[in-house]
Amino acid sequence: MIHRLHYASSLMLVLSLLSSFALADNKNNKNKNNAAQEKKDDQKIKNEKEDVKQAQDKLKDDQKDLQDARKALAETEGKEKAARQKLDEARKRIEAKHEKTSGIDKALAEQDAAKKKYDEAAAPVLTALKAKPEYQAAEKKVAEAEARLKAIRADEGLSADAKRKEIAQASKDKLATNELEQITLEGDSSAKTARAKLADAQDRVNQLRAKLRNLIDADPEIKSALQTMRAAADATEVAGQKMQRIRDKIAADAAKLAREQQQVKQAEAADKANDNKNNKNNKKPNNKGKK
Repeated sequence: MIHRLHYASSLMLVLSLLSSFALADNKNNKNKNNAAQEKKDDQKIKNEKEDVKQAQDKLKDDQKDLQDARKALAETEGKEKAARQKLDEARKRIEAKHEKTSGIDKALAEQDAAKKKYDEAAAPVLTALKAKPEYQAAEKKVAEAEARLKAIRADEGLSADAKRKEIAQASKDKLATNELEQITLEGDSSAKTARAKLADAQDRVNQLRAKLRNLIDADPEIKSALQTMRAAADATEVAGQKMQRIRDKIAADAAKLAREQQQVKQAEAADKANDNKNNKNNKKPNNKGKK
């Protein structure tokens, strides 16, 4: 009996020791797992913060590039402005030189005289026309067309095709008085003759102006100034495009920085959640001293 009691006591002691060893081993395993998780969390936070730093540095470099691009654009715009001013000054000077020998002044004077004679011939014809019932009817038609145009444009119930057709018809009706005046003036011999002389004078002026433009455009100084101005304009366009590309890059980098910063917060939140979980399992506070 004593032997059995001793045996039982020894067995209980062994079981107690084995249980203690198991508990200790389990605790050690938990501590190892917690330490591994802590190390993993710390490395994750470190990596995310390094990504944030890289994104910040990249954004800073891009902002410096933008400042340089702004400066370059301002310089090209200044050169373009100076080139345009030089071209305008050269064109005015060379135009004035050619005008002296082109005969344009005489042609313009003849055009003004022809216009005056035409107006004098047309005035009594138009005065007589405006007193006639058909002209007053045409005026009424014009007024109605103007009112109809406003109503058509404001009518949202009309289809695009119907609106286009009605606008075209109303626009045509608006010309009723002009058409009547032209027909009447064409029927008057004095006004018709004066109108033909005015047209001839206008043609001479237009021909001389075209000749002047050709002379000016062919001038070596103008050609050189125009080439310089175009080159400056091209440089301005290139500089503007470069600045826009940098702005787009800054917007993309700023968005990336925001994402990286959010990932740092998420990593820190995950670390804190793991700490709280470990503390709860260990039934004691965690004193890692994290910030």
